[in-house]
Formats: sequence, C-alpha cells, structure tokens
Amino acid sequence: MILCFIMKNQNRKNQIELICQFLKIWRRSQNISQQLLYNKIGIDVSNYENGKCLPGIITILSLCDFYGLTFDSLLKSAEAVDRGSISIGGFFEMAERSRQLAIGSH
Repeated sequence: MILCFIMKNQNRKNQIELICQFLKIWRRSQNISQQLLYNKIGIDVSNYENGKCLPGIITILSLCDFYGLTFDSLLKSAEAVDRGSISIGGFFEMAERSRQLAIGSH
C-alpha cells in the first residue's frame, strides 16, 4: 500500500532503480562489501546495484532491515529526490538520523 501511494503517477521501475542506487551508496558508505552482505543475509546485490535486474519488495525490506533504515523513509526520500525536493546528500543525512534514532531506541 505504501509503495503504491508513494510511487503513484511515476515510473515504478525508475523508482526501484533509484532505491537500488541509494542502497548501493549506503552499503559503500558503511564500508560493507557485497560479499559481506551476502555472507550475513544471503542476498547477492551485484545485479541489483548494476541495474541488471530489480529486487522484489522482500529483498528491499531485508536490505533496509540489515542497514537499519526504515522502508518508509527510504521510499519517501526516493520520491523527494526524484521530485528535486532534496539532494541525494540530503537523503543520506536523513537516513543516518533515522538509523541513529533506531539504534538509540534499542
């Protein structure tokens, strides 16, 4: 439901590709290799990050969980970047704040 609401009237494929790019940059910013990610949660992200195929919603949710990002903030941020409301740098600032809040609540 959230996915359809956030992505209404937009090209879903482009939005998912944008989300994949965010997750790739986030993975790199956290110094996590593709191999480590695969070893920890069993997801091979290379084809997603290279745009060869698109992940399903369960895969995106699993990656968000691993990275400590909320799915909702990821989608809202992707929409905002797509509209030009925030920069990709702004997305990462928001994601880091969200991650810190999640860590603090544990």
